Amino acid sequence: MASNTLHCEIVAKTYREPSSLQFDEENNFIYMLTNYRLSLLDLNNNCRVKLVRQHNRKKFKPNEEEKDDDDDDEYSQGESDEDRVEDPYEDSEPSTGDDEESIADRRNWRREAWRFYRLDNPTTMFFNSNSKELIVLNEGVFTFLKINFENEHPFVDGPSRSIFCYDFELFIENNKPKVGIQPWSITPTSTQGFYLFSLLDGQQLYSLDLTNPKPIIEKFIEIPIKSCSYLHFHPESNRILIYDSKEMFSLSVKDKTLNSIDISFLVGQDPPISTMTIDKQGFIYILSNKNIFKCSFQSEMKLIECLGEIDRMITSPSMIFHQQTNRFYISDFENNCVYESK
Repeated sequence: MASNTLHCEIVAKTYREPSSLQFDEENNFIYMLTNYRLSLLDLNNNCRVKLVRQHNRKKFKPNEEEKDDDDDDEYSQGESDEDRVEDPYEDSEPSTGDDEESIADRRNWRREAWRFYRLDNPTTMFFNSNSKELIVLNEGVFTFLKINFENEHPFVDGPSRSIFCYDFELFIENNKPKVGIQPWSITPTSTQGFYLFSLLDGQQLYSLDLTNPKPIIEKFIEIPIKSCSYLHFHPESNRILIYDSKEMFSLSVKDKTLNSIDISFLVGQDPPISTMTIDKQGFIYILSNKNIFKCSFQSEMKLIECLGEIDRMITSPSMIFHQQTNRFYISDFENNCVYESK
């Protein structure tokens, strides 16, 4: 279909199952979510990848006299009192059966008062450019965190904040947590602090209201897509674009009207929608099979042009568009890497 070929060059590799990319335009960073790590792709420094770290707050204090040497939080879970290494620079380790990465993390935790930030079963994330905050979707949990730099390394700024789905009655059934509550995709709306999100399974969309001191989660609307629906806020039309690999809808948050979007120009592509992203001007970029289509949207989707065909077949991608360089960054879940289009 496309006469122009977009060459994809690997800029990050050997990062396990990258599932989500988010762009911090002000700092020219790309946040990359893997199956248990959070990384930062520094576009100012030849796409250098830096793993996000966290401080051992019990040890990392300005006044060394404030340290509590008996605090259990200095050690990772799984070490008994008998197994603990008293000298932080002693290399011996308890026999836990952990991999080298976990052992290295444990040593850094003791010696340098930091380790790489770890997430449990995350699915996706959203970067709020207004609050400079990442929202990471874990199993049954929304994790809010900010990133700061220290000695050129990214660190989680203070303790992260979590909202647990099972703290809300609508996720409780017969006095027990409902099974399989996995937040899948989240998007902001025109109201700051008011979000919509979907779950891995089910047609129900939910609202997450953070405009008051106490968070509120409520059912919002049911949609035709039965599972794994992705949500994107389109500011120019003030509507939420909802899609899976085969169909797309637009939703008005104000009156909850839901309209089907005609994407017949993608007929013949398999799948019709691999992923999509929206730039600051409101243009929509759809990766369809291997072709990238540029579109506009108000009340309907209009094809502007096919930008070209990427020279890779990518599975389960996430994509962002860098307007200043006119390049796409695309994650490849199966091949454990991120590409830059050229």
